[in-house]
Amino acid sequence: MRKLWWLVLVAYWLCLTYGLSAEPGSLPGFVNPIITQGADGSLIGKVESAVIIPGSVHEELWVHPEVMTIPGNPVVIELRARTTDRLGHDKHTTWHYFRTEDLFRTLKPVTNSTATAWKRKDLSLDDLARSNTEPGAIPLSLGHTWCSAYVHVDAVTILQAFTTREGVRYSVQSLLARFERDGLVPIKISNAWSNEKGRGLYEPHIAGYKGRFFMTARAEDGYGYVMSSEDGGCTWNKPKPWTWDSGEMIAMNQTMTKFAAHSDGLTLVYTRIRDDNGKVFRNRSPLHIADVDMDTLSLKRSTERIIVPNRPSWGKGLPVGNFWVWPVSQRETVVTTAEWPRDGRPENGDIWLAKIIWRSPNQLLTPDGCERVLDGNRNRKD
Repeated sequence: MRKLWWLVLVAYWLCLTYGLSAEPGSLPGFVNPIITQGADGSLIGKVESAVIIPGSVHEELWVHPEVMTIPGNPVVIELRARTTDRLGHDKHTTWHYFRTEDLFRTLKPVTNSTATAWKRKDLSLDDLARSNTEPGAIPLSLGHTWCSAYVHVDAVTILQAFTTREGVRYSVQSLLARFERDGLVPIKISNAWSNEKGRGLYEPHIAGYKGRFFMTARAEDGYGYVMSSEDGGCTWNKPKPWTWDSGEMIAMNQTMTKFAAHSDGLTLVYTRIRDDNGKVFRNRSPLHIADVDMDTLSLKRSTERIIVPNRPSWGKGLPVGNFWVWPVSQRETVVTTAEWPRDGRPENGDIWLAKIIWRSPNQLLTPDGCERVLDGNRNRKD
C-alpha cells in the first residue's frame, strides 16, 4: 500500500511540474516558462515563454503554428501547425490541429478544426460575393492573406490586408468589405504602396487604435515599414521605415512584423539584425516585442524585450521569424512560432508559445473573449 501511495504522489508531482495530463493523447502544454518583466510604463506587464510542442514528438518538420479562439467561459483555443519540407521550399502539406480549454496548460490533438474563426484568414477571390458590388471594388488578387486575419471596422464591415503582384514585385493595400445576405461584398480597394528593392512590400498586417488603422509590411531593402490610415483603410499614408524613438532606423532582414494590439496602444512583434544573430537564417532569431510610440510610429527602445530566444543549433541557431499573434483574453495575447531550420538538417525545431501579459485589461475583448468592434467608421469617407 505504501508503494502505491508513493507512485500516486510521484504521478501527482509530475503533473504539477510538467503539466502532464491524465487524458490519453494530450501533450504537456505550457510548463516551466521563461518569465520576462516588461519595462516601466510599457503596455506589457510581463511575457511568459515556453515550448508547447517539442520537435521530438513528431517525425515531420512542423511550421507556421497559428491559434484561433472560440469565446466562452472558458475560452477555447485551437492551435494548428503544418508539415513542410526541410529545405525551406515552402512545400507545406498536412495541418495538425490541437485544442486547449485551460490556456495551454494541456494541449489535446483533435482530428478537425471546429473554430469558425479560421475563416478570418486565407481569404481568396472565391470568398467574395459578386452581386451588389460597387464598380472596381473587386481586387485583381488577394495575396498574402495567410499572414493577417481581417479586422473589424464596424459590426458588419471588415478590412483585409493583401498584396498584388506585378512581375516580381509586390504592393500592399487593403480591401474594405461588408457582410450582407449574399456573403462578403467588396466595397472599396485602397491605394497601394510598394518598394523599389527586391520583391517590394509584402506580408502586411493591420491593427486599429482609436479610429485609426495601421499596417506593417515586410521589405527587402534592409528595413520594415509602417503606414497609417485616417479613413478606415480607404487610403494609406506613405510608408515609413520602422525606427527607434531616437530616430535611428531599425535594421531588418526580409522579415515579417506583426502588431499585438491593446486598447491603450500597439506593440510590435519582430526580428531584427543584431550583433549576435548573423549566423541565423535572415537574422530571424530571437523574436522581440516593443511598444509603439503612437505619435511618431516608432518603437520605444527601452521597452524592447526578447520573447523567444535564439537557441544554438549546428552553429547556426534556429530562425523563429514566421510567427502568429492573437488575443485570447483581456489579460493575454499569445505569439506562436516554430523553430524552422530550413537547411535540410535532420532535427525538428520546437514550437513556442509566448504569452504577453498586459499591464491592464485589454478592452478590445470582452471578459468571455469576444472581440469588441473598433470605432473605425467615424473618420471614414465613402
